[in-house]
Amino acid sequence: MARSAVRMDELTWAEYHRKVEAGAPVILVCAATEQHGPHLPLGTDVMQAREIAERAAETVGAVVAPPLPYGYKSQPMSGGGQSFPGTTSLDGETLILLVRDILSEFIRHGVRRVAVMDAHYENTWFLIEGIDLALRRTQSTHTKILHVPFTALISDATVQACFPEGFPGWATEHAAVLETSMMAVARPELVRWELIASAQGGQAQRIPPYNIYPPPPDIVAPSGSLAPPAGGSREKGELLIEEAVRSLVEILADEFGLRIRGSDAGQ
Repeated sequence: MARSAVRMDELTWAEYHRKVEAGAPVILVCAATEQHGPHLPLGTDVMQAREIAERAAETVGAVVAPPLPYGYKSQPMSGGGQSFPGTTSLDGETLILLVRDILSEFIRHGVRRVAVMDAHYENTWFLIEGIDLALRRTQSTHTKILHVPFTALISDATVQACFPEGFPGWATEHAAVLETSMMAVARPELVRWELIASAQGGQAQRIPPYNIYPPPPDIVAPSGSLAPPAGGSREKGELLIEEAVRSLVEILADEFGLRIRGSDAGQ
């Protein structure tokens, strides 16, 4: 199936309407425009999540809405903070209202199954609030909305396979091995492999178990990579993305009662 068959913004209104009438779920990727070290693009969160969403949509007959490319403010110990040029963030209230309005419109279209794919660590509670407000505003009793964080799509076993010496944690893995690997699959032409060495040793001097505002320089990773990215590879990226696709397909099929097309959910 061509990707244009699942991308909402590449469908005509009539094509979209027919899919909605047939019960197709809509996947909304909520991500960020945020620094990802010296070697990855600002749109990393959007690109890797959209790749996963579109592969899954092809398997279950879903529609992928245009992603929301801005997210809540980057935090120093999970995204590098707000000091980097290019990181473009929203106030929490703005993000809540955007999600509320977009979901309310989907409900107005007649969509009854929505998956909000959370691809930015800092977004979570603002997305959940937007979901709640949309359901309250529309008073819909026929719409089911899922909040699917990216971390729910990758098993501990797969993470450990990528980190035989130990996983540093989802928050501190920003712009490091996992994202470098997935971008090597989603958009390989945008990975600056020759710049990875400049991120090695460019981590924060300390990581306190609490937050400080304004953030002092010693808790900000000067390279933008919160952990060393040198272990990233296309092989790890295939492992991660294929499992994420399988997991998302299973979630959509189980929660929405969908039929999985073909025998391999990762294709």
